[in-house]
Amino acid sequence: MSLLLKGATIVTMNDRKEVLSDHDLLLEDGRIVGLAPTGSIPKGGSTEEWSCNGKIIIPGLVSAHSHLSGIFQRSLWDETSFESWSAKTFAMDRLANLSPEEIYLLHCAAGIELIRHGVTTVLDMFSAYPSDALDKVDAASKALLDTGMRAIMGYSFRDQSPDNKDVTVEATSAEDVILTARAAAERVTNLSSRLGFMLAPSAPQRCSDKLLGLCGKLAQELGVGIHTHLAETKTHAAIGRAIYGEPIVKHLERIGFLNSGLSVAHSIWLDDEEIGLLRKYDVKVVHNPASNMRLGSGAARVKEMIRSGLRVGLGTDSANAGTVYSIFEQMKLAVLMPRCVWPPENWVLPGEAFEMATLGGARALLLDQVIGSIEEGKQADLVILKPSLSLSPMSNLVNQLVFAENGDSVEAVFVDGKPLMLQRRIQMVDEEDIPGQASSLKARIREAQAAVLARPS
Repeated sequence: MSLLLKGATIVTMNDRKEVLSDHDLLLEDGRIVGLAPTGSIPKGGSTEEWSCNGKIIIPGLVSAHSHLSGIFQRSLWDETSFESWSAKTFAMDRLANLSPEEIYLLHCAAGIELIRHGVTTVLDMFSAYPSDALDKVDAASKALLDTGMRAIMGYSFRDQSPDNKDVTVEATSAEDVILTARAAAERVTNLSSRLGFMLAPSAPQRCSDKLLGLCGKLAQELGVGIHTHLAETKTHAAIGRAIYGEPIVKHLERIGFLNSGLSVAHSIWLDDEEIGLLRKYDVKVVHNPASNMRLGSGAARVKEMIRSGLRVGLGTDSANAGTVYSIFEQMKLAVLMPRCVWPPENWVLPGEAFEMATLGGARALLLDQVIGSIEEGKQADLVILKPSLSLSPMSNLVNQLVFAENGDSVEAVFVDGKPLMLQRRIQMVDEEDIPGQASSLKARIREAQAAVLARPS
């Protein structure tokens, strides 16, 4: 029940942001119970020892905004506007009409990709037609648990679509939407300590005020957080102003929707007052630089957010909107993109990006008391890296992890002290079987893609 990892360089992300050379880490019953210089932790009779000389241990990385079902549409669409991309993606989802078994398969594939990139915790913003949503929530949840990951099931919904006329919404009442969301929460709750739940309204402008109000009440009743897209594009911000007669965040304050249990993805097209309001209510922001760049959505003012005191995490978004489910990629882009847009005082520093990838994401998921740093008492969600040439020599480790690592050095991944990957071999599911099963979807994907492309523009 005990494992002693010996002689590693440990990036703690504790309050002092210590990077400790030649240290041992003791894991017991899924938790970190010891952290000390090599040789100073007493060895118990049943303690297994692993040599980690020359290796690096970091906190498990967190993707605080993802759409894992999107993996089946990876690279299908390369549109010149978010609206066109969104309409094709939405239509493809409906035409493909994935079964619960296929949802399970895709979530296993996405989970494997996340683990291979050192991601131990993910928020899956998941949506489906209400008629079969619950079976698909079951399938997605089972897949995430079977891979061994820590996850938040973010059940997504909407009751209107003013920002994209090509996206149709199934006719239903706000009350019915919330009934399904409540049922989804009941399906997920108590399945595992590794699986949490959040309500995930698609975006404020896609939900009536009545639906947002019911969502807020249900979140309070269930004791869960809320996650949503916010001001992802300039058009979204403009439509928000047209609907509400004021900026979106100002309206959310007016209806009592802002609180510390809310996290918002993207948040690109916000004015100074809106950023200040998010900070006032301790709303967390999740930055998705790969998606923002891929879809041409814009450059979020991340440094100004951090400077204001906002808590910021990172997300991979969908593989269809970004590229791969890698937080290493998001860290690098979070640092590099501002250097093409803003003056140096608004550049994100590597250390800030690394915090966004660990503690920042944990805060956005309301899990920072559980994960996000390597400290005694926290769960043993860890990544062991065997440095490739890109990390040698280790002269400025955090900078190198952000600028030079892409996941190739990830050797082992743990959640709750249990190995999800060892010696780069996935442990919990049959990785070799997944591609073969996924290939059975190719014909249906091609058929659905052709039908989408044949629609009148």
